Amino acid sequence: MDDYRTLGLEQGASQKEIKKAYFSLVRKYSPEESPEKFREIREAYERLKGQTEGQEPMFPRPSDPLAGKFLDLYWKYRNARDLHRARDVCEEAWKRFPEEIQFLYHLALAQRCAGNSGKSVKSCEELVKREPENKWFWRELAISYDERSYTRKAYMAYEKAYELGCRDNGFLLDFSTSCDNYEQYSRGIQVLTELVRKDRRWKKEEIEDVLSAYCGILMMSCRKGADFSGMLAECSQFIRQYSIYIADHLKTLLGFCTAISMNLELCGSSHELIRDFFSAVEKVCVSEKDQAMFAIVQEQYMDHRIWADQRLTETVQHGMQVFFQMDDEPMDIRSYAMLDLKLCMIEERQEVLPQLEILKAEYPAYYEKIREFAEQLQNGKNLGYLKSSMMKQYIRHAKYMSGGKYFEKYPDEKKKVMGTVVHQNDDEKPFVRSGKKIGRNDPCPCGSGKKYKHCCMKKERA
Repeated sequence: MDDYRTLGLEQGASQKEIKKAYFSLVRKYSPEESPEKFREIREAYERLKGQTEGQEPMFPRPSDPLAGKFLDLYWKYRNARDLHRARDVCEEAWKRFPEEIQFLYHLALAQRCAGNSGKSVKSCEELVKREPENKWFWRELAISYDERSYTRKAYMAYEKAYELGCRDNGFLLDFSTSCDNYEQYSRGIQVLTELVRKDRRWKKEEIEDVLSAYCGILMMSCRKGADFSGMLAECSQFIRQYSIYIADHLKTLLGFCTAISMNLELCGSSHELIRDFFSAVEKVCVSEKDQAMFAIVQEQYMDHRIWADQRLTETVQHGMQVFFQMDDEPMDIRSYAMLDLKLCMIEERQEVLPQLEILKAEYPAYYEKIREFAEQLQNGKNLGYLKSSMMKQYIRHAKYMSGGKYFEKYPDEKKKVMGTVVHQNDDEKPFVRSGKKIGRNDPCPCGSGKKYKHCCMKKERA
């Protein structure tokens, strides 16, 4: 017997009816007096309570007793996930009772679930031929066309089902995917916007659908080159309102953040709006693992935004690599890269000063890394001494490393202090050693005659 009949209901009963029937039956059949019956009722309720209301059409029970037995057998196999037997029962029932169109409907679903998508298309086409105004039949035809990769036919079938009244979340998400496949991006955005703006309070199990819809709007907006600022603001509000449920879908949300970072050139949203969105996401990240994942995504955003920010010069943009992407490099390479960046900033001080204010206001994580040096630049005192001190260390590194920008951009400075070429730039592998690494007990390259560990190595670590 199928789950609906176990609870004494017709196929397609509402969630309210399912719950009412369940509580009525468990009062009648207690687990102590009727354990088997109670278990049967409980299992049927558990399977039905998670189903979204209105996902399937309602059919009257066949008047013929034999047809009713076929229907019961079909539901038995379907509930047991025995797809091939469910398909075979429907096929036989449809042959015997061609006036019962529900057998053809169930056959179409069973064929698709069993992997017979071509036969499912034929069955669905017969369904819409018999009842051309039935939204459920058009919906199943659209899904079957999708299974066969009939992109245009699927899109047209979804449009027809939509026109006839299909509006549940699953349908709207499937329809939007079809719009994306058929490159009807405006229509897809319209469909998903309808989903996220439904005037209702979302249930816990619907949160992932809404997040998926926002992601779909973002991606199709990017493909279309359209601004999604307003929708981003709505998404931030949604995250804050349902934060208690959102944590369960953090992977989807962080994927959304990454998509924003990767498509900044197509995003008309202001930095303040995106920062507000990231702030909403950050509050959802409670555990240390979640916070670590969010930090990576936030760093990706900052990196992409800085490289896309036309107010910042190449030197300042290059600092992102130096401060945030070289943690795994050896200390001497990181030291060389830092000196290279700071020397360039000293030379370009007048250009860099206003950019430091931008970093302080909009890229605080970056600014904190360079705060002390930024204050020295802004103060302007003893810059000559600072440059001279840095230059001595820089020269020692430049003798056995390559990849720096300073001598490349300012060759006259190199001639002053070195006279000969010891540095070659390699854009593919920045900041690499061009010679053997200096060992702790090797002679110091500065020529002092001391061991490296007792001379420049101490100064570099100081």
